[in-house]
Parts: sequence; C-alpha cells; structure tokens
Amino acid sequence: MIRHASPSELLWPDDPVDADLPAVWATSVATQVLDWTWRAFDALRKNHLVRIDLTQPLEQVERDLVRNHYVEIQVLFAAETDGYATFVPTHEWPEMETRATAAAKPPAYDLAFVSSDNRRWAWPIEAKVVSSTDRLADYLKDVNDKFVGGIAAPLVGEGAMIGYLLVTDTTTVFNNLETRLAQSLETVPEFVQRPHRVSWHSRGSAPDLRLHHMLMPCV
Repeated sequence: MIRHASPSELLWPDDPVDADLPAVWATSVATQVLDWTWRAFDALRKNHLVRIDLTQPLEQVERDLVRNHYVEIQVLFAAETDGYATFVPTHEWPEMETRATAAAKPPAYDLAFVSSDNRRWAWPIEAKVVSSTDRLADYLKDVNDKFVGGIAAPLVGEGAMIGYLLVTDTTTVFNNLETRLAQSLETVPEFVQRPHRVSWHSRGSAPDLRLHHMLMPCV
C-alpha cells in the first residue's frame, strides 16, 4: 500500500541540507525536558503517591501514573514559561514518521516534548512499571523494539525510559539493566544526584541513540 504524506510532512518538509537539525534540537532541550520530568515526579510522589499503597493489587497502574505525571509536568510548564516555550509537553503523542501504512494506527509515546517550530520533532519518553529489581522484560521490550529498533525517536536520536519502581533498590535495577544491555550505564552530570543513567545505541535506519534511564521509586 502506498503511504501518502501527512499534513505535518507538508507543513514541515525534510531539509536535506540540514538533516541533523532534529538531533541538534533534541540535544539542546534535553536537560530542560529531563528536569521538568524529574521535578514533576517529585511533586506527584510528595503530594499524592505517599497517600496510597501501590504494592496492593491495582488496575491500570502504568497508565494512571503516566497521566498523573503528565498533569504535574503541565503545572511546571505553565508556571515556568507563562504557557509558551520553544517546545511543549504532550501525552500519547503519535509518531507519524514510523507509521506503517495509511490505515495503520501510528505508535504513540507515553509522554513527549514537541518542538513549537517543527511539530515533527518530538522528544519521546516511554514508561514502564517495574515491580521488582529483576522484572525488566517489559521495560527492555520498549528499549529494544521501539528505541533501538528505530520506531521511537527516528529523527531526534534521543529519548528516555521511565521505570516507575515498586521497589527502592535502584542500584540493583541499574546493575541488571547493564547486564541485559551488555554495556555500562553512564551518569549524567546535570542529574548526578538522581537515579538517572544513559546508554548509547547504534541504529542503521535512524540517528544513533542516547537513551536516558530514569528510575523513579513510587513506594
């Protein structure tokens, strides 16, 4: 089936001369994106999550955490930008660049920060609940299938995974991630006091990837 252009592809066409602009943009906004995401989670945990027991049987934990996290991001964004910035937070943002066909529903990010100047550029974040230090299959599926596979961040080459932890031992989770990813995870100077690391991945059909791993204990 022929895949026709989307409206956004007509509004913001590719620029072969400056093909690296999306990646440059993503690098330039990364610290602010990640800072808002961390501080929004701090507010969510302090004001709300401390009032409930997340280890009891519950439904829709991941979706509910993401949507409440997003509200806290919006609150920060509005307070610190007067409602306007060069990029904006959004929830369930479709990634049109890697859609299959016209009839297929495109993949969507749990959270994303979208450039105001070119709305094809999205800084993506995926989130997974991690219920124990070694239950990482769902988390790693998003890492490998979406991010490393080139479905996520196909233009910008940067993104993040959130692990909503139902445990407090971030060190063991990071150690297990290093084993499964077969690489050492690096600290990020701006977030050295946070359980925040990065991995690096080569991709054949998309820019090489810097992937942030943000472990957010919910209990």
